[in-house]
Amino acid sequence: MAIYGRESRRMIEKHELTAIVRRRWNDPHSAKAPLAALRELAVKNDPGGVCSPIPRPFPYARVWCDQLIEGQAIHRCDPATAPHELQLCVVETDNSAELNARVRAMLLHRSRSPARNLEKDL
Repeated sequence: MAIYGRESRRMIEKHELTAIVRRRWNDPHSAKAPLAALRELAVKNDPGGVCSPIPRPFPYARVWCDQLIEGQAIHRCDPATAPHELQLCVVETDNSAELNARVRAMLLHRSRSPARNLEKDL
């Protein structure tokens, strides 16, 4: 199940900023997702699950699996239950300065929102 077909994904990738995302900060596999598909951005320093600690806090975002443009190797999708919500890491070294600035602005905007307090995430 996909909202975007392959041609639409190519058009989005050409005209919109795309983020390179990973399941974990050091995952060898990555994927691309439109910046607009990144939701609920938060800075996390806890990897969750049974994992080794992470070296520093990283921005994470929720992304629906059908929003991934390429790199589906980071998620084995079962079409019968798709789409799936993924929590993905946005590693600064993978992305452009422009995209990193936009992600920081989104985090700052979210932290200033009266409905959300990010202190626990920072």
